Amino acid sequence: MTMPFILQRLIDTELQFAKRFTNCVPKDFGLIYWNEGNKESHDSNHAIISDFIGVGSSIKEILSFYKAKGINPRLYPAFKENELEVLTPLLETNSFTIEQHGNQFFLHEKDSSITPVHGIRFERLKTITPELREFVLSDKQGEWAIKVLERHLSHPNYHLLAGFANDALVTLASVNIFVGYSRVDDVYTHHFYRGKGYSSALINYVLHYHKERSDNYLYLYSAIPEAIKVYGKAGFVPIAQNLKFWTAYKEL
Repeated sequence: MTMPFILQRLIDTELQFAKRFTNCVPKDFGLIYWNEGNKESHDSNHAIISDFIGVGSSIKEILSFYKAKGINPRLYPAFKENELEVLTPLLETNSFTIEQHGNQFFLHEKDSSITPVHGIRFERLKTITPELREFVLSDKQGEWAIKVLERHLSHPNYHLLAGFANDALVTLASVNIFVGYSRVDDVYTHHFYRGKGYSSALINYVLHYHKERSDNYLYLYSAIPEAIKVYGKAGFVPIAQNLKFWTAYKEL
């Protein structure tokens, strides 16, 4: 398959990603994701506009939908060409704040050159344990993150992989397996244990774990230079693209 086709399929997977852990309302203009039980989670509460016909009315409908549920309206990109140029005037007119991000997609294409460190074991976690809860909250995330994780863990194709050193949970990553594509996410190493190679070892383990279960394309996205360096050693390469990562939101 050509790279443009791979990128489009990857984007299609990305746009459907939130269906794994929140509610979804399909609309003629795109998608609305929502969860009244987890209003603080941005990923659980956002809309995507993929059809720009009558886009002004679409934005009004999005505002009305979230206002009725007491949720701050938020938009994520559909990764359409020039979408931000089209949407910005209308979003600003409706008092949205727009933030652009430096994320980039990476696809696994090469063999890993990581030499795993010793003294770490890996395990798939299937429930929220007290140790896992404490670990997630240590990343300066709130209960909203625990609620998202609970929904994720109920899906059989969500694989939460943890690294333990001396029986302490030190690093975490997940793999979501879809049709044809798998998404790496939730990559985090506890700040007490950074600089020891645990994150690199886990990413290397993720590659082998995924290969044993799927022949999907494996992808992720990031804007963090330190993380991108690790992903590069693991064999992830940036996808040539002209995509803008952004969010737009309005405080009610």
